[in-house]
Amino acid sequence: MGYNTDFKGELLFTKELDSTEMLEIEKFLDEDCRYHPEWNPGDLIWIDLCFNRDLTGIEWNGGEKTYDLTEKVNLIISNMQQKFPDFGLTGELLAQGEDMTDRWRLVIENGRAVKKPVKILGDIIECPHCGEKIILDELENEEY
Repeated sequence: MGYNTDFKGELLFTKELDSTEMLEIEKFLDEDCRYHPEWNPGDLIWIDLCFNRDLTGIEWNGGEKTYDLTEKVNLIISNMQQKFPDFGLTGELLAQGEDMTDRWRLVIENGRAVKKPVKILGDIIECPHCGEKIILDELENEEY
């Protein structure tokens, strides 16, 4: 089986990309890294990202079983900067795993993607019937 994580938000380009830059970044979107050893992907696989609606950045494409997204964003940044040194991203993606307490943010800091924890507010209880975790009295984390 596997584990699902949903992402919300956008990573915006730090400058408007020209057509050559757009064509280059498009090569990474919704692509399997295993077919591109020239990217130095290590053990990364599918890049579950796509352009946002107005083509000003990228966002999660809704792909099932998205793993290692922080590393994949950094792979894109590194490879794009080899050809276009002024390429950059800004913004963040909010991540919610299948487990209610599995929440984090993918944040662009100092030109790189980093994973930041999200503090869980409220008491966490477990349903005695199904084992599902429930967060009570949560105020700040209403995005999910």
